[in-house]
Amino acid sequence: MEVKVRIKTSQCLDNGEVQTIESFYRGEQIEKNGSIYITFLEYDTIKDSKTTIKISDEEVLILKSGEVKTRMKFKEGVKFRSTYSTPYGNFDMSIYTYKISKKITNKNIKVNLDYKIKISGLMDANNRIELRVIPEV
Repeated sequence: MEVKVRIKTSQCLDNGEVQTIESFYRGEQIEKNGSIYITFLEYDTIKDSKTTIKISDEEVLILKSGEVKTRMKFKEGVKFRSTYSTPYGNFDMSIYTYKISKKITNKNIKVNLDYKIKISGLMDANNRIELRVIPEV
């Protein structure tokens, strides 16, 4: 099914400043083996990158491929380590998920992820992702 995707990311920096980015995409949603998969293209200034979000009972997984490659796994109370690959190099990344809240109906999907992210040499911040998915009409 074709869907509209809204992603709002808020980041609280060490100095207390909050930065928020809101993005809108068109993508596809399928259900497979009890999980929901949402895929869409993110457009940046250089090239497209594909994002897949897998929503299952216990966790949320975000996979990015293209100019930036990464695998972000969110599971409450669990620390996940991965690599954040960019054209400028690879960086060690860790994510600790404080809370996942989900509301899934046949009309829309709402997922909030509250987590701490550390990317070596780049960032150390508390983040929140608000994901909203609604069917295209």
